Amino acid sequence: MSLATDNGCLMAFSCSCVAGKAFCNHIVALLYQTAHYLQLGVKAVPPPLACTSDLQRWHRPRTQGIHPELVSDVVVRKPTTGGKSGIRSTLFQAYSGPFPDPDLMAAGAKLREVQPQPLIALVLDGLSDIRLTPSKFGPVPHGSPLSYHCPPPLETSNDIILHHLAPEFPALPLPLHQNHLSNLDFVPTLHQQLHLHSLQVSPQMASEIEKETRQQSKCPAWVQLRHPRLTASRFREACASWEGKADPAAAAKALAGQMIRGSRKQTAAMTQGLQMESEVLTNYAEFMRVNVLSVGFVIPPEAPHLGASPDGRIYDPSESPPFGLVEVKSTTKHDASQVAHLKRENGYVSLRQSHRYYWQVQGQLAVTGLEWCDFVTDTESNLYIERIWRNDSFILKMKNKLDLFYYNTYMDVYLESH
Repeated sequence: MSLATDNGCLMAFSCSCVAGKAFCNHIVALLYQTAHYLQLGVKAVPPPLACTSDLQRWHRPRTQGIHPELVSDVVVRKPTTGGKSGIRSTLFQAYSGPFPDPDLMAAGAKLREVQPQPLIALVLDGLSDIRLTPSKFGPVPHGSPLSYHCPPPLETSNDIILHHLAPEFPALPLPLHQNHLSNLDFVPTLHQQLHLHSLQVSPQMASEIEKETRQQSKCPAWVQLRHPRLTASRFREACASWEGKADPAAAAKALAGQMIRGSRKQTAAMTQGLQMESEVLTNYAEFMRVNVLSVGFVIPPEAPHLGASPDGRIYDPSESPPFGLVEVKSTTKHDASQVAHLKRENGYVSLRQSHRYYWQVQGQLAVTGLEWCDFVTDTESNLYIERIWRNDSFILKMKNKLDLFYYNTYMDVYLESH
């Protein structure tokens, strides 16, 4: 490469690469390097130096923007942002007593009186004055590994509390009315017996499942527990699977397959319902002056092949009993006259008992053991609320049909697909 001495223009160039006679990247790089040497005032190309001949640089940060900070504020994460990132602690609380131990805290004052003073007295001296911070296991010393490796769980509850002195909501499902969920007399095969045995839950286990699945669709366990069971939202379809069909057995089998496969399509009403549910529940709570609590997947121990996921648990101090449920349906309709599941009689708007939503509500009451459920329909112009009470005779007839569908059709289709 040759340059003009007066104006620095490129006069001629040549390269041994494939581009050869063309203006290749090597020539461009050489021009940049020459310009760099010119700016530095270098008269000749400096010889390359080995790394051992240069000054050490280990004390210099490799990247910009690194500042000293507390260890407790450092967050260690994987380089990828997809999925759940970060390091999780596998520690568990083996000690069941209060933390920190009050006897250990008081030992420091007693050991100070011992002469000669043991070394542990210096460690325990002033322990009661240590600043504590909340953690997964309770209060721990601020700055300790537990304080930043095991932070307290985040509060993700969407509960709406208007009555702060309300009594604790009873554990679901309630033992009351479970005699209405007695199972159909059925002689299973060995494969069916093993499957039914895998569905069984104790009352304590059912209560824990409800508590651990209150995030509903955001909880993987919620999806897994629903799959082998009939859920309240499909009770009407399951009970009417053979009605008006030329081949009832084939129709029931097709419905069972569709339930097991599920549907990934969301209608406009379903999308709006998911987006507006929180706002609708807030308006409902303010209007009715009730507490709205989250609820998980409820499995009745007497009928573990059934389940329900209401939209919320309700505490209404003006009602007897004060504990109930709420089910929300959001629509894109203007008012109640355009909503298919509602009817207007004598100036009152109510849910049609022939509609699948009524079966869903009665199914939720049967599974949970509660007495009433507020059915809320949200339209563009108004909010319609109906308190639906438990109908035991309706539930008994529905339960018999659900057993026939599950034991004769659904279970076999589920086992074949798994």
